[in-house]
Amino acid sequence: MTLYGIPPAGMRRFLAPEDGQEHARAIVDAAHAWWVTHRGGSGDRAIAVGTLAGLALSAPSRPDGPDYGTLLIPLGDEGLVDALRAGWNSFWSYDPDLAEAARPLHEWLSHPSGNEIRGLADYARILVRAGLLEYCSDTARAESDDILGRLIARMRTYAERQSTGEFFTPSMAADHVGETVFATDREPGSLFLEPAAGTGTMARAAAAALRVYGMDPASYRWWLNDVDALNVACCAVNAQLWRLGRQVTVSIGDALRQPRLLEEQVHERATRAIARQKEQPVLYPTRTRPPYWPI
Repeated sequence: MTLYGIPPAGMRRFLAPEDGQEHARAIVDAAHAWWVTHRGGSGDRAIAVGTLAGLALSAPSRPDGPDYGTLLIPLGDEGLVDALRAGWNSFWSYDPDLAEAARPLHEWLSHPSGNEIRGLADYARILVRAGLLEYCSDTARAESDDILGRLIARMRTYAERQSTGEFFTPSMAADHVGETVFATDREPGSLFLEPAAGTGTMARAAAAALRVYGMDPASYRWWLNDVDALNVACCAVNAQLWRLGRQVTVSIGDALRQPRLLEEQVHERATRAIARQKEQPVLYPTRTRPPYWPI
């Protein structure tokens, strides 16, 4: 039985492409096509990517988990905004520092205008139909590609990419580098440092390689830096989607010229976020119960 023409989770898993990268491309293609058709272009990318990120964080923690799609599909625009707030509240409770770093993806939820949330429920249904929840609940699929980075790359114009010189590493190339980096033994507790991380796809490839060699990425330390605030916000979310563990640092700035300044900024942000969380346990007021969070 379908709801709004969207099959249940078991059927969505059955219909999803076997290859994780192909699945990621299908989700991003559907998301981008809807946004261009119904929102008139690539504007409001923080909302487009932030909505995808919020739903991704709300995915079940295992492939055979509950079907949250049945809760999301019937929602209207206002209801979806409330559900997204609940998801970001959970992230805030779980890791206030990363939630603060991800603020460019969710700060619009504080006081969204009617135009900003117009059609978001339909956009969410497109993502659910494409299998976003099933993609993110399966670690092997989620780490097969950088779905947030893919969507950002699609939404940035050619002129923007030319002006910044920004180039997203293709998944195949990143996978090859990940295999090379971890072909030798790495001691748990070692630091993976990426000074120009983009949205983190090199970390994704490294984490996947670690698992191939029987190691747990959560046993290592990760520091992902970029000069673009939206990229850094995606790194913060991806760290959770790729199960990198609790030893993750993200920063924004020039890691080659001002490494000491970056360390100070990261320390100050973490201190402020932890103190703020104690005073403000809930990031956004909401009527929706937050999804399960594996603390």
